[in-house]
Amino acid sequence: MMRRFFVLFFAVLAGGVGDGVLGESLRFKRGDSNLDGAFDIADPFHTLGFLFYGRPRSLGCKDASDSNDDGTLDIGDPVHSLAFLFLGAAPPPPPFDPCGRDPSRDALGCERFPGCEQAVPGARELFSEPINNPTDCFPTAVAFGDFDGDHALDLTYTNWCNYNVSIRLGAGGGSFGEAANYRAAFRSHSVAVGDVDLDGALDLAVGQQDYGDVAILLGVGDGTVGEAVKYPVGTGQWTLALGDVNGDGALDLAATSLSSIRAGIAVLLGAGDGGFGGAVHYPAGGAYVFSLALGDLNRDGALDVAATSNGGDQVSILLGAGDGTFGEAVGYPSGDGPASVALGDLDSDGALDLVVANAGSDDVSILLGAGDATFGKAFRCAAGTTPRSVALGDLDRDGALDVAVANENSEDVSILLGVGAGAFGEAVSYAVGRLPRFVALRDVDGDGALDLAVANYYSLTVSILLGR
Repeated sequence: MMRRFFVLFFAVLAGGVGDGVLGESLRFKRGDSNLDGAFDIADPFHTLGFLFYGRPRSLGCKDASDSNDDGTLDIGDPVHSLAFLFLGAAPPPPPFDPCGRDPSRDALGCERFPGCEQAVPGARELFSEPINNPTDCFPTAVAFGDFDGDHALDLTYTNWCNYNVSIRLGAGGGSFGEAANYRAAFRSHSVAVGDVDLDGALDLAVGQQDYGDVAILLGVGDGTVGEAVKYPVGTGQWTLALGDVNGDGALDLAATSLSSIRAGIAVLLGAGDGGFGGAVHYPAGGAYVFSLALGDLNRDGALDVAATSNGGDQVSILLGAGDGTFGEAVGYPSGDGPASVALGDLDSDGALDLVVANAGSDDVSILLGAGDATFGKAFRCAAGTTPRSVALGDLDRDGALDVAVANENSEDVSILLGVGAGAFGEAVSYAVGRLPRFVALRDVDGDGALDLAVANYYSLTVSILLGR
């Protein structure tokens, strides 16, 4: 069933407010179970799916789904909705039409915020139509870097169904030259860019889906890279990140692992000459860890790890000791099927916050950081269908970070503009290609506005959407 959610994340929630009164500060429409701003046949079926079929696995706003306002979620709610819609029974109690605040006090609250407000002005005019660059075969990840030293950003992406990673040199104005393909790893799935041998030229780290190696391709400085050198890591490097985790000035490598035996993250310390030591594995919340990001979450000067695991539907935090080692994972519930995580200061308090794309619940979770590597309860904002990748940047240049989400099954990118204090407007979609798997943000045409790059798996393209 096609669903559209229109959502606003409010900043009016006071600290310490619990689930019992959370709904009182929010505007929603009673009975609007799927939070699309309308009360129709889709809503009782949405509630029935939750009650009896486990899809969705959680409801964005339990107060809205409590159609008869009896303080519980049960079969009486969809029955009440159907009776009103088709039999002329009494309408749901307030707030019903229009949206409003809940006048009753109960134990039901809202995690995802309802669509009672308008979108942030200008959100639909941020980007141009997509410019599609053909790829070799099923692109899965995309990144930018100046590989030839001409101060123009170049494009790199992985090709899943062969061994290639591709580089397209920037030609100016957001356009790129022909692809140069380099043999990297079978079923290449992820790519990270950085100067791992400290020679001033950017290098590539390429992860693969089915085998246990990460490939390192050292850049020459003229836009080309050398032959791949492989390092054992563990099966399923769906995400890679480069960062100096031990403070020696050389980039180190962190990779996810989908292996049920070594599920979690693997850390390889860099020698500074392009080589890496053996992988050290850290559990990260359960099997099938899909995504990770590096950042200083507790402001101690050492990089920490945030990693998503769909085994426990959580994001796990592993604190770095500063010597290249990490502590035990601490998990925070994030949403259904978390597939991607990004870090940024969303509320301008100097502490990094988390944004998680939840492929199973078609939304993104916002977890505001306290600055000590702890996070508040996740608040969820609707995106498109099956969000797979998330990136952060100031897209409208207002000083607040915004969210871009690549949605596999709705074949678009959702843009949620930040309105300050960690709050976001409703999602606005931009069509891209078929099965978009990855989104990246950089200013590729040098006009001061961030642009989007999207890897479209089934379209065999990388779309560039220029910011206006």
